[in-house]
Parts: sequence; structure tokens; C-alpha cells
Amino acid sequence: MSFDPHQTGLIAIAAGLGLGLLIVVGLVVRAQVLKQTPEWHYNKALDCHHQGHTDKAIKLLHKATKMDPEFADAFYNLGVFSLQGQEIEKAKDCFNTVLSLRPNDLDALYNLALIAYEAEDYGECINLLKKAVIFHPDDADCYYTLALAYEALESNDDALSNYQKAVELDPNNVNAFLFMGKLQDHSRLLDEAIASFKQVLELDPHNLEASYDLSISLAKKGDWDGTIHYSERAIEIDPNYAMAYNQLGLAHYCKEQMEQAIENYQRAIEIDPSYANAYNNLGYAYQKAGQYPDAIRMFEAYLNKDIELEEAEEIREHIELLKKKLLE
Repeated sequence: MSFDPHQTGLIAIAAGLGLGLLIVVGLVVRAQVLKQTPEWHYNKALDCHHQGHTDKAIKLLHKATKMDPEFADAFYNLGVFSLQGQEIEKAKDCFNTVLSLRPNDLDALYNLALIAYEAEDYGECINLLKKAVIFHPDDADCYYTLALAYEALESNDDALSNYQKAVELDPNNVNAFLFMGKLQDHSRLLDEAIASFKQVLELDPHNLEASYDLSISLAKKGDWDGTIHYSERAIEIDPNYAMAYNQLGLAHYCKEQMEQAIENYQRAIEIDPSYANAYNNLGYAYQKAGQYPDAIRMFEAYLNKDIELEEAEEIREHIELLKKKLLE
């Protein structure tokens, strides 16, 4: 058999190719092994979620937890996705599993507390958050939600102390200042309420609710100029905010400025024809201006609104008195 150098070269090339194929196959096998890890399924699930494929993400997380029953992060994200899908019991199971693996997990405790709050189980909400702040004493959101739960139970002192703690830890928490102000106003802590609402407006100058609530607190103190200022500020934010026009009417009424009072009450009714209180207030403004027929008309319109029987009887008696005045 003759020696053919070309043939020998082909054999060598073929042998080289065979070795290369073995290396490539080895890489493929390694990649397939990597795909079997819980971490691979978890990371792939997060990628799918970011791309909007939540159903696929959930399936991948389930695979991760089956492969590793102690994979707390996978259980936590399953809980979050279940919560987003309104599958509350599944979410609770997942968050409780996280707590069985990491008993002091802040996010799991907080989400369970939110679920309890939404279910109006305020006692459970408070218990969960109290545990959370033991291990995470600097979390402002926990104190804020604690305050909401205490307020729902009408435990106002506890609510106020937790609102205060929330804003101390997070001085930019607009909602904590806002709801603390509302509770302070309700508790007749008017100076404190005014300070809280003003802080909201420092943080969020276009906050409609704070502007209106501040006008209410100032009115309770008899500060009619302040009431006018913040009512007008609310109207600047929302020109169709009927309650702000009603409040503005009240301030002008108390300043004996009947023309402006009538104008603002009329605007409130124009915006919201069902606004019963504005009809009553407009009736009294007309009466004070000596416009008795218009006052009677407004009080009669007020009687057609949803008011209590006792008040309706008082209004009827008042109408009769006005009719007598017309005959004098």
C-alpha cells in the first residue's frame, strides 16, 4: 500500500474535528446541567416577568421551589405575583413559607400585614407590624401602616404616635403628614393639624386634599382670611372642586360678605347639583342678605336631598318663619 501524504492529512483533520465536536458536546451538556439549577429557573423567571410574561415566570418559580424547597426568594416572588393576581390565599401561603425560612423577613411581614389590613383584620396587621419593627426599627412604612391600622380601630393616640414616628424616619412621606393632619384635626389638635397640612404643601404644593383640609382647620380656628386663601388655592388646583367653593362661601359668609358667599355657594351647586350642604348654606346666605324668596327656594331644595328626618323638620319650621316674615 503506497503512502499518500494527502490522505494522512485528511485523517488528521478528521481527528481534529472529532475532538472539537466532543468539546462542543461537553459544553452543551454543561449548559443543560446549569439549566437544571433552581437559581437558573429563578433568574429566568425574573427576566420573563420584566418582559411581561408573568404566567411563564410563575411556572419557572414553581420549578425553582420544587427543586429547592428552602429557596425563600423564589417563594417571596411567587407571593408577590399571586398578590398582583388577586390570589390572596396563595400569596399568604408563600409569604408564610418565607417566614418559616427567614422569620424576620421584613418584606414578607409587611405584605402579610397589608393583606390583613385590606381584609380589615387590623389586630393581625398590628401584630405583624409590631414584629417587623422589632427587627427593623427604622422602617417608616411599617410605622405609617401601623398608624392606619390603629386609626381604623379608633385608637387615635397610638395612631398619632406612629404617624409621628413615620415622619421622623421619612420627612418626605406626604401621605403620613396628610393623614396625621386629618387625625389631628379630628382630635381638635388644630395647631398641629395646620402644621401637618402645611408640611404636605411644602413637599407637594399642588396637593388638593391638603389645601382643602387646611382651609377646614383654619375655619375651625376662625381664621377666615386663611380659609379663603387655601380654599382659593384648592380651586386653582381643581376649578371644579365643589367643596372648596362651599368652604369659600362659608368664609365670606362669616366675614359678612354676602355677595361673595352667595356667588361661591351657587358655584358649588352648579358643579355638583346633589351637594345638599351647599343648598342649606346658600339658603342662609340669601336669608342674611334679606332675599327671603330665594332663601325659601333653597331650603325647599335642601328638603329634597338626603337629610335626616329631625333636620328636615327643623328646616320646615324655618321655612314657615321665613314665609311669615314675607307677610309682615
